[in-house]
Amino acid sequence: MKLRKKIVIFISVVASIALISTYLLLHLFLLNRFDKLDQDAIHSKLKEAVYAYQVELQSMQSKLMNYSVWDDTYQFAAVSPETAAEDPYINNNYIKSTFEINHFDMVALLNNAGEELYGGSYNSQTRTIDPLPEELHTLVGRIHSSLQASPDLKNGKAGIVLLDQGPMLISLAAIVNNDMSQPSRGIAIAGRLLRDDEMKQINQGTSSILRITRISPAQLQAANNREFWLTTGEDNSTAIHKVVNNLFGEPDVVISVKQPRRIYESGLESIFSFLLFFFLLTVLIFIVCLIFVNRAILQRVVSLVDNIRTIASSQHLSIRINSSGKDEFSEVEHEFNRMMSSLEHSQEELQLQSMLDPLTKLPNRSLFFTRLNEAIEAAQASGRKIALVFIDLDHFKTVNDTFGHEYGDTLLKEISDRMLSVVGNQDVVSRLGSDEFTILLADLPDAHSIELQLARVQEALLAPHLIHGHVLHNTASIGVSVFPDNGMDADILVKQADLAMLYVKESGRNHMYQYSEALEESVRRNKILALELLSAADNHELEVYYQPILSSDTMKVSKVEALLRWTSSTYGAVPPSEFIPLAESSGSIVAIGSHVLRQVCADMVSFRSEGFMLSAAVNISAVQLMQPGLLEILLELLEEFALPASSLELEITESVLVSGDNISQSLQQLREHGFRISLDDFGTGFSSLSYLRRFPVDVIKIDRSFVSEITLEQPDDVLVKAIIELSHNLGLRVVSEGIELKEQFDLLRRLGSDELQGYYISRPIRAAEIPAFLAQTTPNYDK
Repeated sequence: MKLRKKIVIFISVVASIALISTYLLLHLFLLNRFDKLDQDAIHSKLKEAVYAYQVELQSMQSKLMNYSVWDDTYQFAAVSPETAAEDPYINNNYIKSTFEINHFDMVALLNNAGEELYGGSYNSQTRTIDPLPEELHTLVGRIHSSLQASPDLKNGKAGIVLLDQGPMLISLAAIVNNDMSQPSRGIAIAGRLLRDDEMKQINQGTSSILRITRISPAQLQAANNREFWLTTGEDNSTAIHKVVNNLFGEPDVVISVKQPRRIYESGLESIFSFLLFFFLLTVLIFIVCLIFVNRAILQRVVSLVDNIRTIASSQHLSIRINSSGKDEFSEVEHEFNRMMSSLEHSQEELQLQSMLDPLTKLPNRSLFFTRLNEAIEAAQASGRKIALVFIDLDHFKTVNDTFGHEYGDTLLKEISDRMLSVVGNQDVVSRLGSDEFTILLADLPDAHSIELQLARVQEALLAPHLIHGHVLHNTASIGVSVFPDNGMDADILVKQADLAMLYVKESGRNHMYQYSEALEESVRRNKILALELLSAADNHELEVYYQPILSSDTMKVSKVEALLRWTSSTYGAVPPSEFIPLAESSGSIVAIGSHVLRQVCADMVSFRSEGFMLSAAVNISAVQLMQPGLLEILLELLEEFALPASSLELEITESVLVSGDNISQSLQQLREHGFRISLDDFGTGFSSLSYLRRFPVDVIKIDRSFVSEITLEQPDDVLVKAIIELSHNLGLRVVSEGIELKEQFDLLRRLGSDELQGYYISRPIRAAEIPAFLAQTTPNYDK
């Protein structure tokens, strides 16, 4: 998105937010305030109307008491109802002027018995006094009935009732003598209808509308025990309502005041005018801001971008922008020029660093390949040979881990200097990685020259190093490839030298080897075999053979050694000496070992079902012992096949014993669960008497190399005899393997070997052949 568009969007968003915020603030605060003022005004009107209503009631009460507290009225109340109408008191006092002056619309006099002594209703239109209509008669009767419960009218009583004609103010007063010394003889009742003119008088001539109505269920629910409540009409007016008790104390009357929302309407008009002004002002500011941004910012940005594009298209870091002015954009242009200068300097440094190793200052991989390709072209033209030497320092990581990276870096620098000192001026020494170096030996006339030069390099690498007071010895694995003998291409030469170096690594390090096709075939074969080993068990290519082991005492076979055989789909039969190391290095030995253990257990069950109570010796590698869960696997197999632990003898080699204390703990756990431990090939590896005492071993197997030396011409039995006696003194059983001659068989029996094994007794045979072998009546070794 363009900057111009972003700025327009930003200013538009800000302006919109300002407008919306102003609108919301005005509506949420000012309009609500105006509405509150309207509510306060109408609330005040209602209070005034209620107060005027109460004043009117008091005025009627006062006027009525002028007649009720009067001796003439008191004497009149004592006459009988039949003669009351003819009494002069009525004709003299309850005339038209009485009703008009006191604003009475009805007057009634009752004695204490509730009998009506007088009742008159004034018709304001005809200005005549008429008898009380039926509705007022009913009202008078109800009044008398309500006073039976509370007859005390000493101070009078006033209230409102709702009639068909409209609301009427009613005032009640007891009829007593002037000094109120005598008991009451009755009740005086006066009423005034609240007509429109009366309403205006109560409402004090304001523009609001006052109404007094009977309360409805909806209004009663809206009141919800509140003193006042407000409603809003469809004509945008506000009404306030108050519930008052009628003359009988019932909440039956609603006094309502209704008036227009003038303050609110006026405020709304003012807000609209302000918003219109604010909108026009915002639009004007928006336009002014756009003009300013376009002239002061965007045009400068466009100019700066054009200059940068010009520099980018030229691809020269030496070009600079002509800076003008003293504003921030000028500073950006100045800083851009500084950045270009820095980039130009950094580019020069990077070009140098991209060709050299930062630690040793030797050519790196990139520069080395450039030099190698140049040397190949020169050698092709001259017909001479060049040699590529790939060097990997042995155990260099140990130096870093033991002494620290400072020692390692110093060692790398010294090695670099030494190699530079033994090569010619045309040769190239480079560092490819952490401990990997290459040497390009150019201009070599023959193979002998190559050998001499490589010997000098190897001699330089073998010399000890004195670093910070420590003498460090260093060896290297070296692979060599020769142009044009081993390849015509730089990548191929490096690959082949690397392959030769890896072969040296796998063969024990500290050696030099030149690439050959046989080497590549060997590496290729190992890779294929390692890959096929992963699926050999699933493809049923593995088979377990068994070689019988004879007991010297009973001359019976009580044990067999399980020996794995593999027939590769690609290479056919592969000897264990080749595929077992591959399985251990690739990690597939764990799965293969589990497969062998399961097959051996199954065969043991089969042998025992035929009456041959054999045990089996199974080879266990160091990788299997170091893997967690070997004990659990063995116990699960014994439980699955219902075999005792004594049916399995686990064979380990001497090299396993030097792997650490974890191996000793694993062997001890296996032995505690009933498995016998056999030490295979004793005497050929790291033989030490301390291992026999420290490690839990039950059986010693004398290696075939000792047995093979026993012949008729040279019956050298001293060493074998010593091993057997030593083992017996330590409480260990001895198995002699590799017996191929009768003389060896007889001598080892005579020397006390507990068990005998070898081709003289039997070659390794399939499991199916074991029963037939054991069933022989006269085996070869017993003849």
